[in-house]
Amino acid sequence: FDELLEESYFHYVEKIKTIGSCYMAASGLAPNKQGSLDEWNHLSELVLFALAMQEILREINNHSAQSFGLRVGIAHGPVIAGVIGASKPQYDIWGSTVNLASRMDST
Repeated sequence: FDELLEESYFHYVEKIKTIGSCYMAASGLAPNKQGSLDEWNHLSELVLFALAMQEILREINNHSAQSFGLRVGIAHGPVIAGVIGASKPQYDIWGSTVNLASRMDST
């Protein structure tokens, strides 16, 4: 799915991390890259990104004996972002918006 992020249409979507089979991405985190996009544009960009991920997975399933599924959780709102860890620093996001998206993904 990282290759999708190279497409100009998903310029504002950023991969945050992967945890096992979970792929976390966000849009609208870098104010200096915003340009003229408002918050609803970022939300729609994430929805289109999820649909593109679904299409890639459909192609993979067409050429595979396995049938992989995709669950998506999208939420809109404020987050806290930062780098944690002294020996192995990692960028991450937290907050109720992140928790809501995670709950949507798991149900």
